[in-house]
Amino acid sequence: MLHRRLLDRLDVPTIAAALALSSIGMLAIASATAAQPGRSGLWTTQLVWLTLASAAAFVVVAVDYHIWAEFSLSLWSLSVALLVAVLFFGKEVGGNRSWLDLGPIGFQPSELAKWTTCLATANFLSKRVRDRIRFVQGIQLAALVGLPMALIAKQPDMGTALTFGPVFLAALLIGGLRWRWVLGAALVVAFLAPVGWNHLKPYQRERILTVVHPDRDPSGVGYQVRQSKIAVGSGRLVGKGLFKGTQNRLNFLPAQHTDFVLAVLALLYYLFYRGFVAARSAQDRLGTFLSLLVVSWFAGQAAINIGMVLGLLPTIGVPLPFLSYGGTALIAVMCGVGLIANVRGRRFVN
Repeated sequence: MLHRRLLDRLDVPTIAAALALSSIGMLAIASATAAQPGRSGLWTTQLVWLTLASAAAFVVVAVDYHIWAEFSLSLWSLSVALLVAVLFFGKEVGGNRSWLDLGPIGFQPSELAKWTTCLATANFLSKRVRDRIRFVQGIQLAALVGLPMALIAKQPDMGTALTFGPVFLAALLIGGLRWRWVLGAALVVAFLAPVGWNHLKPYQRERILTVVHPDRDPSGVGYQVRQSKIAVGSGRLVGKGLFKGTQNRLNFLPAQHTDFVLAVLALLYYLFYRGFVAARSAQDRLGTFLSLLVVSWFAGQAAINIGMVLGLLPTIGVPLPFLSYGGTALIAVMCGVGLIANVRGRRFVN
């Protein structure tokens, strides 16, 4: 009986869109790594991760999102504790200390933190904010989103840290932010920008300057963006086809299987649309906030990745949701889809 009720509530279009995106991602990974010695089998590893991610998503769907919300602060605290542990015991990969080893496998607590932050923030908004966000509530929201963001920046993984920005902005907007706060925040950011610039590492400054001056260092910092633009431009509207890309087959394009996978966007847009549908039809404020915050997470991360690939943003190592290689990232976004499907499936439950 329980299985039948769960199947009746299953949001099939949302789940199907996420699985289709992930399947396209595996094809793209296979194509991008076909000519790379030792990496041609990465797509099979991604298939294993997709199986685990799908199982995790169904667990999220099976448990009422109100129950998840009850434990949201505990889950958020766990993710923060893991981020602290990373700073002391983490493994360094690509210049960032962002991985924890669990025996033969490693995972990124920062990906888990995205999911728990959306959950805790939605629960906070639904219980604490009734009209407009007050000053104290704004500070509390900033702590919920800002603490994991600061710990991730400390790794230093600035790309992942920036993906929390859209979640915080969405939380302020749906919470009824007063526009004078927006102006005040903009003035504070403008005032602190020189201070932030002085605290950036030299390579981070170079990546920002390369966006403004693309030909500043074509064989150094600007190499990745230059090769990415060539790959996108040479493929034109429909691409060169699977296993036919020149930039990846000739090993010109760095991080082909992670940050520089750009595939069919229509499915991504459809998934965002399903999130808005779930938000509109939710039975309560919690469901609405959950759906909107997860969409803001997905959309913000996708925008950063695409902007990076097109040379509009610095190269900061942000994967494209569902499509780029990475097990922990895939599990996190599939759990996010699980929350959207959970809200949508329980829209008629009293």
